[in-house]
Amino acid sequence: MEQSNYESTARQFLGIPYRHGGRDRKGLDCLGLVHLFYQELGIKIPDTDGRPYAPDWYKKDPERLLRGLLQVGKPVKISAEPLQPLDLVYFRMGGTITHAGIMIDQRSFLHVLTKQTVKISPLNPAWKRRLRGARRLI
Repeated sequence: MEQSNYESTARQFLGIPYRHGGRDRKGLDCLGLVHLFYQELGIKIPDTDGRPYAPDWYKKDPERLLRGLLQVGKPVKISAEPLQPLDLVYFRMGGTITHAGIMIDQRSFLHVLTKQTVKISPLNPAWKRRLRGARRLI
């Protein structure tokens, strides 16, 4: 995929506010962002496992997000190969994998955090410590 294409797609999402369960440009959670971003590029991934989820879903089923992410793409051995643009990355936040984003280049990723807006962040040492895996969809 042409670099300018996905970078311009990423820019279209900047500033969209966080909304639990959000699946449109009025508000997104991290899974909604991942789903909508890849959909814009013609890549279909599920945006839910079909069950409702409360804001504290991870307390009752801490593996829920990871189970879903492992169903898409191919695994990336993050210790052995560099991340690439468009890799789906996922992170442990507070002891559980509850966050996902999309690599925009080898050093930064698109994501949205609770009570914030969609942004591009550097994959700095703090984020690398939380990084638990990646999936390659293309």
